[in-house]
Amino acid sequence: MKSAGKRVGLALGGGGIRGLSHIGVLKVLEQEGIDIDLIVGTSAGALIGGAYASGQSPREIQARLEAYLRSSEFDATALKSIGLTVSPEQQGRLRKAQSLIMNRYYMVRSFFRPSLLPAGDFHSLVNFFLPEMDIRRTRIPFRAVTTDLITGRQIVLSEGPLRPAVLASCAVPGAIEPVPSGEWLLADGGITSLVPVHAAREAGADVVIAVTVDRDLPSSGNMETAQDIFYRAGEITSSKLGAVELEDADVIIRPEVGDLHWMDFRRSGDLIRGGEEATRRALGEIYAALPLKRRISRLAGPFLTMGKRFQRSFLRAAAVLADTPKDQSPPSPLRDHTAANPDPAAKGGGTAALPPRTETSAKP
Repeated sequence: MKSAGKRVGLALGGGGIRGLSHIGVLKVLEQEGIDIDLIVGTSAGALIGGAYASGQSPREIQARLEAYLRSSEFDATALKSIGLTVSPEQQGRLRKAQSLIMNRYYMVRSFFRPSLLPAGDFHSLVNFFLPEMDIRRTRIPFRAVTTDLITGRQIVLSEGPLRPAVLASCAVPGAIEPVPSGEWLLADGGITSLVPVHAAREAGADVVIAVTVDRDLPSSGNMETAQDIFYRAGEITSSKLGAVELEDADVIIRPEVGDLHWMDFRRSGDLIRGGEEATRRALGEIYAALPLKRRISRLAGPFLTMGKRFQRSFLRAAAVLADTPKDQSPPSPLRDHTAANPDPAAKGGGTAALPPRTETSAKP
């Protein structure tokens, strides 16, 4: 039951494929009856959060994901071929060589285009997950966090078509083409806010449950090339900015994603389970952070359930009595007639009661 008082907001962070952990988080929140009044998502958090806000259940979102990963549409995308090259699992030599060639092709292609991935690849993913609707019509109020590359400002989208808003929030610089919108050129919300806690506060959330799915910052790594050093610097900046924003959250859920690459699709099931486990570990903190009215409702829940069951039983009994004819007397209680009415013969008067007559068929 939602209260008319304090609002509970869910801030879902970005992290590419690691954002599938959000599905597990939503599963547990639903199972525990924890209502969410507002969802704010960055990048992958916008994709999963937008799908949930639109009315899909966590199980439906997971089923869509599994269907997409098995589809010929996904097989034909650069998302899959590049994802295979970043997966540490051993592959066959032929497959490995094919993936490496495709990866090099897309890298060279990116020098002449605004993105590494073809624009249609991510469009198809977003369209597969999300319905065509306006953000203002979602079942749960929703916000998608993006960054305007022209002004450097954070842009939080609260109206307009849902699909383009999520696409803009997911537009990782260099990997996915920015989305033009009026005077803005919108890209990944993670540039300015990896976990949108502040945006959730500004949208009206009194209690913010933040979910961070950024991978662990390794203490050491391969930094032999300029590209390695460039990526390392970006990871450090992102980690530090994210830590500062998370300080404003009431509850932080941290699914264990390790150092999984943001385009490695091979562990989707593990990520969802990781989201479930992390949320269950955080349930104590979540309940403590909930508004008082919701905590009381949760404690009273078992008693309310018992009351409803008693009410249903009473109504069923009343209905049975109402259907009983008025001239039909209720059956008399069973009694021991021998004890209540002793044998008259024993007192020397009258005739002994005869046993009940038994009808038998006549023999020829």
